[in-house]
Amino acid sequence: MNSRALVFMLSIYLLAGCKHSQSVDTQPALLIDTSPEVKAIIQAAIVTLKGGVAPQLADNVFINRSTLLLERGMNTSGHDPILGMHDLSVTRFELQMRHGQCVLYYPKKEAYLNLDGVECVAVEATAQK
Repeated sequence: MNSRALVFMLSIYLLAGCKHSQSVDTQPALLIDTSPEVKAIIQAAIVTLKGGVAPQLADNVFINRSTLLLERGMNTSGHDPILGMHDLSVTRFELQMRHGQCVLYYPKKEAYLNLDGVECVAVEATAQK
């Protein structure tokens, strides 16, 4: 009887592990093209997901890499801090394709927002330089 219970419990764990390991239809993505309008959409999405004020974005945001790192705060002393000796926090966002839709993903909150009007293309994670 104990062996049956053990086999049953092991089967449940294995089934749960298989279900947990199933991937969501999510891939890293890159923008096809950027414009002031696209940057404004991305800025608005960042504010919606994270809060705060809209960050300044480079003209080539999400063109070469699917990850965006934002630093909060500025080094006002005029000197570069010693590596690891500063209190600047970094926030990460990822451009993704989810079910055929271009989205901005905020891993810290495990939240994403559809980027309507933004065209992007899925890329292999290893294909990014």
